[in-house]
Amino acid sequence: MSKPLKTLGPVGESYAATGAIEVRRAMKAPAKAVWAALLDAQAWTEWLPITKVTWTSGQPFGVGTTRTVEIGSAVVEEVFFAWDEGARMAFRFDRTSLPVKAAIEDYRVVPTAEGCELVWRGKASAPLGLGWLIGRQLASGIRAGLPKLEALIAADPRRFGAD
Repeated sequence: MSKPLKTLGPVGESYAATGAIEVRRAMKAPAKAVWAALLDAQAWTEWLPITKVTWTSGQPFGVGTTRTVEIGSAVVEEVFFAWDEGARMAFRFDRTSLPVKAAIEDYRVVPTAEGCELVWRGKASAPLGLGWLIGRQLASGIRAGLPKLEALIAADPRRFGAD
């Protein structure tokens, strides 16, 4: 059983303006396929150490969309504060069992001549000034996961509309 969820302070663009960590990966996959993979709840569990993703808002997704992410016994309820269909999604942790005070993740899919570049930015604040460590852990997970995301799309391009 997971710990009880605590409500975090609402943060957004201004929170991420300073101190965010950035990870970039050029991919041979088309931007539309990478975006489709980001919308696929099951796909997240295939390229990151996530147990389950549940979109808790109906489509069309946009600013205000919510979803719940389970990472083992930890739970994060997310609220999207930025949404540019096909290009960008950014969310804050709204309620979580993780030891954080605030956190955001921002995903941008930028088309290139060879496919696209996925740009991730994240930031976390935690008690005892340990937000930097949590941010580094998030970035490390993304850095390790992006090659898996690219391989997932390459292995089943039809699933993500890349055929």
